[in-house]
Amino acid sequence: MSNELLRWRKGATTNEWAQLANLANTTTGYLDQIAYGNRRASPEMAKAIEAASYHFKGQAPVMKESLVFASPRISAA
Repeated sequence: MSNELLRWRKGATTNEWAQLANLANTTTGYLDQIAYGNRRASPEMAKAIEAASYHFKGQAPVMKESLVFASPRISAA
């Protein structure tokens, strides 16, 4: 699974990841669930994550469309 939030996650420090969660009004655990494809972001959460990601100058922002329309992770049965 690869999406823009996972790309952002891999390039961020632990502190930046926590700041992103705080700015998006969520938790780092929930961001991890979205980044690794275990959950799909609601349109409202995707918008909040995108807006929060604009506060960081070191990385390209996360686009909300990549979160809302992300393919779910396929798990082996």
